[in-house]
Amino acid sequence: MGMLLFGVVLCVEMGFVIWAFVAKRAHMAEKEVVRIGCFLLAIVLLASGVLQGTARYGMLITVLGIQIVLGGIHLYRNRKKEEQPLKSGRVVAVMIENILLYGFALIPAFLFPQYTEPEVTGNHEVATKEYTWVDTSRVETYTDTGENRELTVKFWYPKDEGAYPLIIFSHGAMGVIDSNTSTCMELASNGYVVASIGHTYQAMYVKNTDGKVFVASQDFINQVYEGNGTDDPEMEKIIYENSQKWMEIRTADENFVLDTILQETETGAEEPFIRIDSEKIGLFGHSLGGATSVAVGRQRQDIDAVIDLEGTMLGEYVGFENGTEVFDDKPYPVPLLDVNSAEVDAEAKKMTGNGYVNFYVGAYAKDYHYEIIEGAGHLNFTDLPLVSPFLAKQLGTAEHAGMGDVDAKACIEQINSMVLDFFDDYLKE
Repeated sequence: MGMLLFGVVLCVEMGFVIWAFVAKRAHMAEKEVVRIGCFLLAIVLLASGVLQGTARYGMLITVLGIQIVLGGIHLYRNRKKEEQPLKSGRVVAVMIENILLYGFALIPAFLFPQYTEPEVTGNHEVATKEYTWVDTSRVETYTDTGENRELTVKFWYPKDEGAYPLIIFSHGAMGVIDSNTSTCMELASNGYVVASIGHTYQAMYVKNTDGKVFVASQDFINQVYEGNGTDDPEMEKIIYENSQKWMEIRTADENFVLDTILQETETGAEEPFIRIDSEKIGLFGHSLGGATSVAVGRQRQDIDAVIDLEGTMLGEYVGFENGTEVFDDKPYPVPLLDVNSAEVDAEAKKMTGNGYVNFYVGAYAKDYHYEIIEGAGHLNFTDLPLVSPFLAKQLGTAEHAGMGDVDAKACIEQINSMVLDFFDDYLKE
C-alpha cells in the first residue's frame, strides 16, 4: 500500500509538471484543490480501514495538511497579483522536493507495510494485560546505578471463565515482547494463558507499564555479534563465557516471572491469574529465548513441556575443554520439541567434534521431537517477516538468512500449528 500511495503522488506531481509546461503556468490554485482532495481521501480511507494504522500514514497526512495550509496562505496573499511567468526550473525543483518529502513521509509504510494477520483457530475471545515487576533479589547488571532488575510481562488469555494451562514465552536476542504475537494469540484462543517476557536490556526495547522505554544494551549487542562464524579457539571460549552470562540472566528472569505468576495465581483475585491452571505449565521461546526455555525446563520440577524455536541449547553446556563445549550428559527430563529451518539443520549436521548440542540432547532425552521448516530463515519463527519484511531481511547474519524464501504468513501459521499441537498433546492430553 505504501508503494501504491507513493506511485499515486509521483504521478500527480509529474502530471502537474507536464500540465504546467503545456499551459505555461504553475496552476497553484488547482494544486491546492488536488491536495485538499488527497488529504480528505486519505482521512476517509484511514477511517474506513482501507489504510490501516495512523503510525503508517500519519506523516503523509500531516505533510498534506501542512502543504494545504501553506498553499492557502500563499494564494490568499497573492490573490490580487498577476500570475508570474512560468519558471521551468522552479517547477521541476518543487516536484523533486515534493516527491522526496512524500517518500520520507511514507517511510513507516515502507518499513511496516499492511499485512493480513494469521487467523486464530480457537473459539475463545482473547484479552491482554501487562505488568511490570521488580526482582528485589537481583541488582541490574546492565547499568551501574544499583537498581533492581525490572521485567515487563504481557499476557494473552481467554476471557471465558475456566482454568487454562500456563505458557511462558521468551523472545530472542534483540527481540521484543510482541515478537510472536500471532503464536500467543493462537494459543490463547485455544484455551491457554500465555505470558511473554520482555528481557530488559536484551530486548531491542521494552516499554514498562509506566511508559518508560529500555533499549538494548550496547555491550550485549556487541557480545551477540562478536566472533560470528569464527574458528579461533580463544574467541570460541569468549563466546562460550558470554553465552553463559546471558543464560544466567535469562533463566533467572524466567524463573522469577514464573514464580511471581504462580504466587499471584495462588493469592490473587484478578485476571489473568484466576484463569490459570498452575498444574499444567509449558515453556517456549525463539533463538536465545528457546535456549532459555530449555534450560529452565531442566531446572524446575513443575514444567510439563518445552518448545525450542531454532535456538542453540546453550544451557546444556556445562563446561569448556580443549577448545569446545562440554555437554550435560544427564537425559533431558521434559517432553521437548526442537524446531529448526532446513538451513540450520544442514549446517548443524556438518559440525565436527561433539557435534550440535541440540542433537546430543535429542539423542538422550526422555521424549524428544524434531521438526524442520523448509525455506525458512531465522526470523520466520517470529512475526517480523509479516510486520516488516525489509527489517527481517536486513537482520540476517553472515551465517543465517533473516528471512527465507518461504511465504511468511504460511510459515508462521505452520509453526503456530506445531506449537499448539504439541502443547495440546502434553498439557491437555
